[in-house]
Amino acid sequence: MFVLVAGTVLQVLGYVTRKIAIDQDPLLWAFGTSQTSILVAPAFLAAQDYMIIGRMMSYVGIKGTIIPHRFITKTFVFIDVICLITQAAGIAMFVSNVSKFDPDSRKAVLRGRNILLGGLVLQIVAFCIFLIIAILFHLKTRRLMNEKRDEKDGEKARSLRPLFIAFYASGFFVTGRSVFRAIEFGVIDFQTRSRGYLYDNEWPFYVLDAAPILFATILFNFVHPASFLPRKKGLETTTPIKETSSRRWWSRGKAEKESPRDPSTV
Repeated sequence: MFVLVAGTVLQVLGYVTRKIAIDQDPLLWAFGTSQTSILVAPAFLAAQDYMIIGRMMSYVGIKGTIIPHRFITKTFVFIDVICLITQAAGIAMFVSNVSKFDPDSRKAVLRGRNILLGGLVLQIVAFCIFLIIAILFHLKTRRLMNEKRDEKDGEKARSLRPLFIAFYASGFFVTGRSVFRAIEFGVIDFQTRSRGYLYDNEWPFYVLDAAPILFATILFNFVHPASFLPRKKGLETTTPIKETSSRRWWSRGKAEKESPRDPSTV
């Protein structure tokens, strides 16, 4: 959940500096920090979604996946890092030149806008591809649930349903917000110096950016992955989960007393 915390910190930093930029205009550093922090923070939420599905794939095991989960997680997190860097570079170039009107600055603004759009479009395409993989994984997991309806393994797989729902909701909010930001920057007309309705008005920003990211952030506080997945990585539904190995020293004794003893060891 470190990436969720990092994304939240960036969001808070972005809105604090946004308030400073509004109250003490024109402070370019506050405006630039605000735009950069708010723009790149959702990339951390997307990375969290990638890692959660990867952990779920690892937990269900090889029967529930088409592609090895380690390859999927590393590939899409790597793409997400590229998106983050690209968006940060693009928005930094954009905001540092947007208030200037000489030809070189106009070219820099246009270049920054195009780099930013490239990062946003890549993020949208990558998440849509990942969504297809996640849906296929979900369908295979449902088949495993039906095949093992009365077994303990099937019960463990069924316990992942809330996480799937939370993932779909989070992905919808993050991707929808990226689509909005891509349209917002894409409709800017540098020939007429028209920034467009979405850029010049505040309500679309709060409704289509701030609110979706807020919902995506608090969602996993109610549906926390640790409540559905083992703390120790590498455990599968076919592997007995020994929570005592991941507990701290002060709670191991209590856990060992509460856990029933294996008859084969008696």
